[in-house]
Amino acid sequence: MKCFNHHDRDAFAVCKACGKALCLECAEEYKGEFICKGSPECRQRADIDYGRYCGVNRYILFLCGLFLLAYILVKSFMCFILPCPFGLSFESVLIMIFAVILIVKSFKG
Repeated sequence: MKCFNHHDRDAFAVCKACGKALCLECAEEYKGEFICKGSPECRQRADIDYGRYCGVNRYILFLCGLFLLAYILVKSFMCFILPCPFGLSFESVLIMIFAVILIVKSFKG
């Protein structure tokens, strides 16, 4: 595959935003992806894609944290019905701390 701008050069990467083949001179690394060097349109499109990706990760972290908290609440409620000899177990406390960390991390991004 040849560069979109320089037809005599081999392509080094493909622009994440527009899909053009790029040589070393035309490619720019931006947020872990390659885009067209000096192209504000490609930079803007890459920002939108990156924002969507991070947004999905935030939702996943938040939902995992909520699931773990719900699990601990149900488990501790069951301990009140069938009493545990030691109250909340060490495992329950660790899961609760992990769930809170996940939820906080989802808000901070």
